[in-house]
Amino acid sequence: MGDREMNDLIIEEPPELGSSISEEVQNRYTNWKKNTRLLYDYLNTNTSKWPSLTCQFFPDLAVSNDQQRILLSSFTSQQLPSDESLYISSISTMNHIKWSSINNFDMDEMEFKMDNSVKLKVREKNLQEEVRITYPDGDCNRCRYMPQNPDIIGTVSSNGSVYVFDRTKHGNKISTGRKFEIECRSGNEQGQDESVSLAWNHNLVGILASCQTNGKVNVWDIKKFDKNTRRIENTTRQSITDSNGVNDVSWMVNHTSILASCGESNTISIMDTRKSPNENDVIHRTSHLDGINSIEFNPKNDMLLCTGDSQGQLKLWDIRNFTEPVRSWRHSENQDSISSIQWNPHMPQIVASADQNTGLVKIWNTSESGENMLLFVHGGHMLGVNDISWSLHTKWTICSVSNDNSIHIWKPANNLVESELGSNCNNTIL
Repeated sequence: MGDREMNDLIIEEPPELGSSISEEVQNRYTNWKKNTRLLYDYLNTNTSKWPSLTCQFFPDLAVSNDQQRILLSSFTSQQLPSDESLYISSISTMNHIKWSSINNFDMDEMEFKMDNSVKLKVREKNLQEEVRITYPDGDCNRCRYMPQNPDIIGTVSSNGSVYVFDRTKHGNKISTGRKFEIECRSGNEQGQDESVSLAWNHNLVGILASCQTNGKVNVWDIKKFDKNTRRIENTTRQSITDSNGVNDVSWMVNHTSILASCGESNTISIMDTRKSPNENDVIHRTSHLDGINSIEFNPKNDMLLCTGDSQGQLKLWDIRNFTEPVRSWRHSENQDSISSIQWNPHMPQIVASADQNTGLVKIWNTSESGENMLLFVHGGHMLGVNDISWSLHTKWTICSVSNDNSIHIWKPANNLVESELGSNCNNTIL
């Protein structure tokens, strides 16, 4: 999409949010909106009935119209349990359409107007829901599809369970009845400790890790479920890695058994699931200050981990030496709590971070240091961002979801990000 002669912007106004939005944020949004045609090669903003706590681009692509699918959820905080759900929507990022001129941008309606000769279907313009599955119980905190079979979707619930769904079992419309294919819940679990995040093993089919507020990291093999009860009570591995709570897990991309987790005590745990738990888990107390919320292995360099904490600090670690981070920088100067970090799957030095306070998404070049690291800031959300996901087909396209009920799919202007990277876009970090 970087070769196009103009930007593609479709902006939907956010809902009225009242006094919960500060004047500073409202002014920032107004300024952002005025400058969108200069900032983006593509922008599509959508408003849903409820906010989504999670998002993930699927790996498939309809080449004829550049249509991509996105995994999302509806979070009602149990205000309306019948609306709690996960769903799949599709969007075209319009790479197949050649626009004529930047003069087509309508400043009043804040979107590009096409030539009369261009026939654009509504389905290609807006985010379209394809499948919705009613959530069995609790809030869907995060959902991710299995890499080896994207029809299999794993989710973690505020009730402590891990629910697994097979998309093909739920038709093409709304699936009701609170049905699931598998529920993973340890038989010795007491109370309602919340499950907050999950990650699928990139190499072993059906191996899923989840983490909880009670400090446990569980590894499940969904192939071992009881066909009569549709439940799994026995984990293949269970460890307590941070008694104050574990917030995120990440599998090493090119290894079958190395799993990292992060927690409220500023700890990072590196475990080898081939070994017995606890005594063989290597737990590092880090220089983070206020709980680590997010962790992710680099997709191209297995030795690198990126972490983000509750004070907005980001750190890049070489897992062979946790004495000092390779890089340490702030998402902002306001100690905004990091909600999500995601490595770019196309460029191993690029990472994006989002926060729960100001709702900013920032893109960083970790091959640089200091002020040179920041490449781009997306300021279109008016409340905290819950999750972000890179497209697997266009290297700068991101989906971000916010507490203001907005779902944004956006691609920074090529001249802004590529020029900052320079001629070599395949820089390595180490």
